[in-house]
Amino acid sequence: MSPAQVGSRRLTVDFFTHSHRISTQFLVRGRPLVDTLNDHTLSYIELDLAYVSRIDKPGDLVADYAISILRKENVSFCVVAAQIELALKAVPQAQYLSRRSRHAFCTVPSFEIAGQIDVSGALDLHKMMAIGTERFMPIYKATATISLLQSVSFSGELILVNKERIQVFCVSDAPAAATAPQGSR
Repeated sequence: MSPAQVGSRRLTVDFFTHSHRISTQFLVRGRPLVDTLNDHTLSYIELDLAYVSRIDKPGDLVADYAISILRKENVSFCVVAAQIELALKAVPQAQYLSRRSRHAFCTVPSFEIAGQIDVSGALDLHKMMAIGTERFMPIYKATATISLLQSVSFSGELILVNKERIQVFCVSDAPAAATAPQGSR
C-alpha cells in the first residue's frame, strides 16, 4: 500500500512495555506504523487515545487519556490484530514470492512471543538481529504470553518486536509448513 493510500486512518494497536499494555487507536498519518516506529528522528510516538492497563490484569484500566506520548525505546512489542496493511510497508511481489515462512520464538522482558517470520534467501540470524534502520521486526500470526502467568496471552495477525528488547531469538531451520507445532521438539 502506498503512503497516499494509507492516508489518515486509525489502526487498533496494543503497545507493550515490560509492565504495561497501552491500547490505542493509532492515527496513521500517511505512512505505515512500522515506519513511525523505525523513525530514528523521533524518540516517541504521539497517541491520541491511550488506555493503560497492567499486563497481568489487561481488563482493568489504570488510566485513560485523550493525549499521550510513548517513548519508543520502552516499547517491547506491539500487537496489531487486523489491518496489517496499515502497519507494514508493501512488499514487492518478486520479493514476496522468494520468501519462506519459518516458526520463530523470542523473549522480551516479561513475555514469550511465538509466530512466523518471513525469510528470503539463506537464514542469517546475525543479519536479522542487526538494528540498522529497522528497529522493529515483524512476526506474523503471533502470540505473546506473559512468562510468569501463562494463562494471559495476546494474539494478532502481526506483532512488531523491538530488536533492542529481544533477550533470545530462535528460528526453526525448516519452513513453517514442514515444522512441528510450537513448543514441541
